[in-house]
Amino acid sequence: MEKFLEAVSQFTYSDALLLETYDRQFKALKRLLNSCKDPESFLKLVLLNALLSYQLSMKGEDYWEAFSDFFSRNGCKLELFEEFPSRYNRRFLGANLKRLRKALNCVSRFNFPLKDLSSFVEELAECMGQNRDAKTVVFAAKMLTFAHRLVYGREPSGVEAVEIPLDSRLKRVLPSVQEWRELAER
Repeated sequence: MEKFLEAVSQFTYSDALLLETYDRQFKALKRLLNSCKDPESFLKLVLLNALLSYQLSMKGEDYWEAFSDFFSRNGCKLELFEEFPSRYNRRFLGANLKRLRKALNCVSRFNFPLKDLSSFVEELAECMGQNRDAKTVVFAAKMLTFAHRLVYGREPSGVEAVEIPLDSRLKRVLPSVQEWRELAER
């Protein structure tokens, strides 16, 4: 962990933000925003897709690129969302469509720009009936932070109070959220 800490301590906050712009998911969102006429619809689509981006039948980066392509071609309309997983994530489709109805209700509650990401996570977790550190909730916060930055040129406050979405690649570096938290504090 010491070598990793030494390596990442060389990066500034600006460096970290620049690195994120190379993320394929970030690039997919940027392409989609260029096609959307309404920034609020874009933000709500991103949030909705993040809440349904689990148990994917393809790599996450490929899924987000398909999402960007689909809604760029068909318009940034929430009412088209049911068609997207029917085409691109048929795995557990029935459960996904049931979750979609709940997620649509939650997404409709939010107004943008967000003032505080930590408060948003609390509200989202409560609405979805999950813990605030559930992977789906914190992943939604991550993707919404990307989208928020693309629309408003800044991220909302409170980002540091939200856990990171720990996927298999990050677990290879440090296997637990607690270890990531300790690293961030140091």
